[in-house]
Amino acid sequence: MPHNAPIANRSDTIILPVETLTREFDAKLHLALRAAARGWRVIFGGRTAIHSALPSLPRSIYVAKGIRTGNRRIFKLLDQLGHVIVALDEESLIRQSDEALLMMLDEETFNRPRLLYAWGKSDADVWRTFKGYHGNSIIEAGNPRIDLLRPELSGYFAPDAAALVQKFGTYVVVSTNFSMVNHYIPDHVRFRTAKGTDVDRSETLKSGLIEHKSKIFESFRKLIPRLADAIAPVNLVIRSHPSENASVWAAAAAGRKNVHVVHEGPMAPWLMAAKALVQNGCTSAVEAAIIGTPALAFRPHISETYEVDLSNRLSVDCTTAEELFSALQKILSGNSPPDGGLHTNRMALLRRHIASVDGPLSCERILDSLENQANLLALSPDNRLMQRLSGLAGHYRRRAIRAFTTRLRRSKSSRTYTSHKFPGFTEDMIVNRIERFRKIFPNLPEVSRHRLGRGIFVIEKR
Repeated sequence: MPHNAPIANRSDTIILPVETLTREFDAKLHLALRAAARGWRVIFGGRTAIHSALPSLPRSIYVAKGIRTGNRRIFKLLDQLGHVIVALDEESLIRQSDEALLMMLDEETFNRPRLLYAWGKSDADVWRTFKGYHGNSIIEAGNPRIDLLRPELSGYFAPDAAALVQKFGTYVVVSTNFSMVNHYIPDHVRFRTAKGTDVDRSETLKSGLIEHKSKIFESFRKLIPRLADAIAPVNLVIRSHPSENASVWAAAAAGRKNVHVVHEGPMAPWLMAAKALVQNGCTSAVEAAIIGTPALAFRPHISETYEVDLSNRLSVDCTTAEELFSALQKILSGNSPPDGGLHTNRMALLRRHIASVDGPLSCERILDSLENQANLLALSPDNRLMQRLSGLAGHYRRRAIRAFTTRLRRSKSSRTYTSHKFPGFTEDMIVNRIERFRKIFPNLPEVSRHRLGRGIFVIEKR
């Protein structure tokens, strides 16, 4: 009997959409392979392509990447077309405040997923305080992205890290997180709250966060040339957030030859190959802590309200440029502890925020839940004809609207922006990555793959 034995009225197909290639591709492919090993059929591809093809896809378990109010329409559409939704929330780990996180949730969207996958106890506890929470099953599953940073999978990104050392030699990486004030789309501000939120309080938080982020952003712009000079001839690599306008950082470098602004591949190998990380409020501080790369938080403006507590607590605190330069020189000269002098309770902090930092992998926790809570994942009855017709009408209406908005440069649906975040992948990329995983886990069964549509593949056990 296969691990994923047939269960009455539950789909044997999982849909895994990828929105941001550099952040999600490898982790979700790993999840796809482990799902296939258990007998699941996995539809894997770009999110835009999958959403365009929804009416032609079999009713499946759709793994969403967010539960915020911005997912309201697509969740309703998925439900009408007969799919079962389960959901991660990529962005609840690094948050300015619990209050702001809750403002981005609406009752309808939050309760559509049958299973909610929290990063850990920290965000799970916050979700349970949401006044619109109906008691849906919340599972502290971590995140598949974290699996690839753990020691047992460290070899996966080793070839990429080695190539980066070969190309850049010794370097320090700066990770930026300023899409709120430096978005790829000019003048776009990303702070969407749910309907019914206290407007005055929402505007207060939004304006305060914009003001704080603007100050930090300007400080980082001024820092870049000074930092490049301070560590020269060591290289300075700048990795901007996928939603940022990276040209700002190239301009800030002012022609310095040891500065490289890049947006290539996932962040993990860049951290593995780096001597240190400089950041403020970035997920990369968490990734660096797990990998073992020293992280430094440049904090020229302190705010208890608007700073990210987790990334600060996992980093060496530097409130001035001089403190930052001094800390980096110690690291580069080999006189600083490998963990950047962090307190020994770092693992306890990580465990509270990320369930899968040790113990079972996040992929296994997610797949276990799909099997152990199969009673919650039953497909809707086939006789919901009117629901499906409404879903089809909604799908084609949405597609018609997107045909217009994708041509608008300042729209978040613009082709330029979506192509920036997801330039696409080839079958060769999938084959190459699968071989890497099989070298690390030889017991993974061989899988077949075939193209279901443009940018969409089916992965299943042979």
